[in-house]
Amino acid sequence: MNFRKVTAIFPSLDLDKVENALIGIGVPGMTVSKTHGFGEYRNYYTRDTMTDCVRVEIFTEADQADEVVRAIARTVHKGLESEGIIAVLPVEELVYIHDFKES
Repeated sequence: MNFRKVTAIFPSLDLDKVENALIGIGVPGMTVSKTHGFGEYRNYYTRDTMTDCVRVEIFTEADQADEVVRAIARTVHKGLESEGIIAVLPVEELVYIHDFKES
């Protein structure tokens, strides 16, 4: 089975809407981390020009990755530079720890 890791970094104000959108399409789990940084957009109203965002990481089957990306992008998109990014990476191996057996 092929898996993908979808990582999205976007403003923390959109987190609840993104979580609901992902649950709505059947995503069984996600990891959410607070982040602080800058990229294409800088916040010149703060001393360090950085913004507070969240990073959501999802491991999903390859055929569902596009649907996950569309759900996140559709939910966050407002047409602003500060909306964030989404990356999709191939996963070489995915091991469920409860299924692990020492050889």
